[in-house]
Amino acid sequence: MSINRSSIFLEVIESLSKSPYINEGDDLSMAKEILYSATNFLKISRANSWIMNEDSSSLNCLLAYDIKTDLYNSDGELNASDLPYWFNHINRNDIIISSDARKEPFNKELLDSYLIPLNIYSMMEVPILSGGKLKGIVCFENTENLREWSNDEQHFALALTQLLTLTLETKEKNIYRDELEKLVKEKTVLIAEINHRVKNNLAVITALIRAESNRSKDAYHKDLFDNLLSKSISLSTLQSSIYQSHNYKEVNFSEFIKTLISNLNDTYGHNLNVRLNLNLNELNVDVLNAIPCSLILNEIFTNAYKYAFKVGKENTLYVDLSINEVDKIQIIIKDNGPGLTEDYKSIGTGFELIDGLTEQIDGDLEVNTSNQGTEIILTF
Repeated sequence: MSINRSSIFLEVIESLSKSPYINEGDDLSMAKEILYSATNFLKISRANSWIMNEDSSSLNCLLAYDIKTDLYNSDGELNASDLPYWFNHINRNDIIISSDARKEPFNKELLDSYLIPLNIYSMMEVPILSGGKLKGIVCFENTENLREWSNDEQHFALALTQLLTLTLETKEKNIYRDELEKLVKEKTVLIAEINHRVKNNLAVITALIRAESNRSKDAYHKDLFDNLLSKSISLSTLQSSIYQSHNYKEVNFSEFIKTLISNLNDTYGHNLNVRLNLNLNELNVDVLNAIPCSLILNEIFTNAYKYAFKVGKENTLYVDLSINEVDKIQIIIKDNGPGLTEDYKSIGTGFELIDGLTEQIDGDLEVNTSNQGTEIILTF
């Protein structure tokens, strides 16, 4: 007989373990199936499930079932302040077997308020444990008479409670997932809004600089505004690269360099025959380094277009992006212009800006120049 009953218990557990409510995290529906199965297959009158609140000060009824009335309810609350001895006992996190519940010392606080009014004589109380913490309890209650709980019955009760525990854990994970998805959506909207504002502001700044450049009455002031314009274009290009990549920590620098050169060619490359030789490995640069580095490259490329390249000549711009032998990012830029003058560092603010930005990214700058062209190596 015991073997047959054990087989029945196993079949019930196997059937309940396939319930869709577990994966859905539907604790109320799963509790309903578990409590119904418990009362019918354990041949008991009552079964109920309780969930511990956040500060462990009370247990709230998730669901209770009475087989005699065939009714479910979720009424009831057990407070630690009213039942300190019993709460201390269940916090041992072990299954509590009470064949004669009314005589157990740890149940004395339940006697007049719970056991006698509900005609309960025997109980099994199984803890709902998750992450080593007591999350609740499932009570299996026999009324009318005393009852000895067999090992098979205890294992059945433990298995039923474990199924409810899995459901509660899934519910908690689903809540965290939904909250995370909500945060991701909010972040996406916020980033899109910030991008929209930054893009518009940069566009306004670029338009104002271009307008002032066109209004300039002499070459000196036009050159100043054109320098500002190229820097604004560089920052706009970088901002667009960051947003379109959906990676707000790093920038695909090979794509950025291609776009930057294309934009500068549109600005300065009119009537110039420039042959590009780009050897760019797919490398990402963190945003904190990408911003100053973009301004460095903008300054170097702009100088090449303005001073190295000549109309009617076959101009060459070589750019190499790679990782060097000491695992640092290295950018090599070569042109075939007439080379820099000996006092190039003291003319204008271009190389002063480049040196300052190179120091900012803790990099090294090497400049080699001759009448055959200029090579600049930036390592960081």
